Parts: sequence; C-alpha cells; structure tokens
Amino acid sequence: MRRYSFVILSIFLLSGCWDRKELKEIGMVGAIAIDKDPDTEEFILTSQILIPAAESSQNPSPGKPFLLETATGKTIFEALRKTNQMIDRRSFFAHNKIIIISEELAKEGLISILDSFYRGKEIRGYVWICIAKETNARNILEAENIGVSRIPANFLNNMLEQTDSHLNSVSTNLLTFYKDALEAGTDPVAGVLVMEKKEKGKYSQNKNVTLSGAAVFKKDKLMGLLNESETRGYRWITGDIKTGALSLPSDIQEGKYVSVDVIKMNAKIVPEVKGEQISFAIHVSEKGKVTEQQATVQFSDSKQQINFLNSLQAENKKIIEDEMNQVIKKAQALKTDIFGLGNALNKRYPNTWNRVKDEWPETFADVPISLQVKVNITSSGLMKGPFKPE
Repeated sequence: MRRYSFVILSIFLLSGCWDRKELKEIGMVGAIAIDKDPDTEEFILTSQILIPAAESSQNPSPGKPFLLETATGKTIFEALRKTNQMIDRRSFFAHNKIIIISEELAKEGLISILDSFYRGKEIRGYVWICIAKETNARNILEAENIGVSRIPANFLNNMLEQTDSHLNSVSTNLLTFYKDALEAGTDPVAGVLVMEKKEKGKYSQNKNVTLSGAAVFKKDKLMGLLNESETRGYRWITGDIKTGALSLPSDIQEGKYVSVDVIKMNAKIVPEVKGEQISFAIHVSEKGKVTEQQATVQFSDSKQQINFLNSLQAENKKIIEDEMNQVIKKAQALKTDIFGLGNALNKRYPNTWNRVKDEWPETFADVPISLQVKVNITSSGLMKGPFKPE
C-alpha cells in the first residue's frame, strides 16, 4: 500500500510546471505603443513582437528581427487579446521593456490605460513609461534609427537606462509612476520621446527618435512638457543626478567654453511654517571637475587660476539657479507638485499638511520657494594652465 502511495505522490511531484510556456509557442512582446482613434474612440494598441530566429547566433535572418501588429478595442485588454488573432503565437508580455503613449491620449489620464497591465500582472513593474511628443506612439516603434541594436525595444530600453549619465531627460517605470500618481503631495513625471522634424514642420514617421525633456502630470493626467533646461532644473531639485556635463563660458578667452563634469550632488527640501504661512527652501550642493578647457591662454600665476575657478563656480551656480527657477515657475503655473514639496511638508508638519492637502495644487501654485546653491569645482590639472600651441 505504501508503495502505491509513493508512486501516486511521485506522479504529482514530477509532473513538471503546469503553466510552463514553450518558447516555440509564444510571441515575446518587446514594446507596446498605445494611441486612440479620434473617430471611434477605440484604443489602438501596437505590439512589437520579436522573431527569435532572426537573431540566431548560428544562422541569423537578414530581415527585421521583429514585426509590428496593431489591434483596436474599447479597452486595452480587448486590444491585447485581439493581437492573438493576427499572429500564430500567443502574446507573452513578461519581457516587455517599454509602454509608449501618445501625448493626446496621456492628457485623458494614464491610470485607466495602465490598469490592465498592472491588474493582470502580465507586465512587470519595472517596464518604462514614455510619452510620444506630437506624434502617434506607433511611429516611435517604426523609427529607422535604433542604434547598435536591431530591435527598437532594446534601443529604447538602453537609451532610458542611460539617463543617469546626462542631465537632459528622465526615465520612469510603471511602479514609480503609480506610486507618485496615487501618493498625496507628489505628482509624477515620465520620459518623452521626440521624432525628428521634416523641413516643413511635420513629423517624420520613419526618422530619428531621441529621449528629451520630461512629461509633467497632475496625478495621472498629462499637463505639459518640460524642455531640456527645465528638465535639468527638475533634476537639480529632486537630487536625481549622478553625473552629467555642463558647458560654461570661459572668462579668460571670449567665445571659448569649459566643460564641467558633475561628480556629486545633493538636494534637500526644507519646509517652513510660520503661523498660516508655508514656505520652502531648496538646498543644492554640487561638486564638479573641469574635464575640458577650450581656451589656450596661459595662467600667469596661481591667483589667476583661483580667480578662474571662482568665476566657473559662480557661473555654474547661476545656471543651476536659473534652471531651477524656470521649472519652479512652470510647475507652479501648471499646479503640479512634481518636486514632492507636499510630501516633505507632510513629513515635517503633518498637522499643517492635513489642513491644506485638499487644496494643495492651489496652495502649491503660490507658495514661496527660496534656493540655496553651493558649487565646488576642482581644477583637474589646471595648475599648468590650458594647453597652448607654440
């Protein structure tokens, strides 16, 4: 009897994974683009489905290693399922890297659009969320420039992963967007994908794509876009900078520039409450080093070098303050607290926050914000002065 029980138990234990999906049976989706038909009001969902055989290391196909399939539906889930009517493999979204949403559609709100992905758990939380500026989201997946990779999804993913190496754009994943959209006192931002313009101002459907600026939301609805200067200001305020290059005018030779590499920075938001008056101070400190000097004028002595570094620090500080003031002005005009000032107020003055939280967008629009910026730039080999040809 024990022997039979052991055999029966072994059958259940050794039966394998009941929900296993064989690679030859699934169509791996690398990227998704979502638009909306203005006539039917239906969602237009484009899936970039990978073709593994085209990327084979032994006998790769010369054709494109992916195909684009577009389906429509009254809901996102309906469009997702319709995709299976067009291909011979079941769509598999676990390896999807990015969801691109058109600018016009994002103005309606993203929570309801992303609900199917988040609720169904078919897509992982670290998938990137991006807005297609002034073009259909599908056009981004049809772009010709995909860098070194042959797959647009990989190109976009790698580009978004490199935002910590420069200052001009942002990247946001699904979980971060949900957290900021649903949390009181903070509004989300997302990356922006831009198509190259044609000569007459129309956007090409098959040209270059760049990651530039940021999309600003009030809760989950798109309110506006930040240019690169405003995006840098946003990142200074939030402390979301690891490194990046700044070009500063040289005061020792007109028309020449100095490159400064940001090697460390910190940002802190300090709320202050006096009676009914709420204000904020934003403290930013940056440490940088000179990485390029275009001027060829020699320093006459160490005093001139010190004056040169002091001038660089003053110019660097001015740029940071200007960019921070730009984005603060825009965010307050849009009534979107993308900096998390409300969250900082809640942590330090919870009673005050409870008093103003219901009208926080209006309060945020008028709240005084002061800036405290410190910059320290090292010489990085300037003791001998710039190179000068003889």
